Amino acid sequence: KFMTRRYALQILGSFLALSSQKALASTPKIGVKIGFVPISDHLCIIASKLYKSENFMIVPIKFASWVDLAEALRAGAIDGAFMLAPIGLMLRANGAKIKTVLSAHKNGSALVARSDVAGLKQLAGKKIAVPSKFSMHYFLLDTILKRENMSADITEMAPPEMPFALLSHQIDAYIVAEPFGQMAVNFKGRAKNLLFSKDIKPNHICCTLNFQEEILSKPYFSELLDAFRKAASFITKDHEKSALLGNEILSQNANLLKLVLDKEIVSYDDLSLRAEELEELKEFLISKNLGNQKLANLDINSYLEQR
Repeated sequence: KFMTRRYALQILGSFLALSSQKALASTPKIGVKIGFVPISDHLCIIASKLYKSENFMIVPIKFASWVDLAEALRAGAIDGAFMLAPIGLMLRANGAKIKTVLSAHKNGSALVARSDVAGLKQLAGKKIAVPSKFSMHYFLLDTILKRENMSADITEMAPPEMPFALLSHQIDAYIVAEPFGQMAVNFKGRAKNLLFSKDIKPNHICCTLNFQEEILSKPYFSELLDAFRKAASFITKDHEKSALLGNEILSQNANLLKLVLDKEIVSYDDLSLRAEELEELKEFLISKNLGNQKLANLDINSYLEQR
């Protein structure tokens, strides 16, 4: 029998629909590259393990230093990054086409000293390390030094080097993101927490989530933000599983990560970000001669995207 024209068109239509479905199924998801450094402040990167989307996949990109992370974001090599808030401000002020949308967390750091340091007053004139002068840690340390009416010798140091530097008497104290603070504290009782950052400035920001401007207009962007918000909610509810996932991605000790969460040194129940907080950091950088005229001219509202 000869095939009728109508029957042939029906078969052709079915074939095209099936081919279209197969093509869609085989189309690779959009990979959204998100940079981070291996600290508990960036634990929301576990969204890449927790959240599955038909539209995109979160690709975690780990960096060993803030400088490398900042350069990758500035150059457009990654789509977004968890980043120290002052560094994000400086990048935007100097022309990087980025915007910040969320706080990565709240609080999250400790001022750690050797066990023989009795209290804050004993740190007067002593050597204290911060991860960068373009950090909330420097802002917090300056806040507490002013409050106590004292000064100190402030030095910049990579977080992984801090515990050993403290225990070998190269420095007298340091303030840094976890788990590097508790690494020293949990080492044979030779160091202690003098203050948690939440006690210096409650509910403070530290790192922010930044994106390339062009990403914000993508149809999947709202869903992408929801993935990080849902990860934050998961962390708040399940410390143990979050620490295990953090161990997989951050390569940090799961027990230390769980300790940081259990002691509420860092919190994820509020990822809001206000212009006033960024303005305060901007003015601090300028007051310390760390900012240029471009930073002074930066309109915070052009950098902060409220979603």
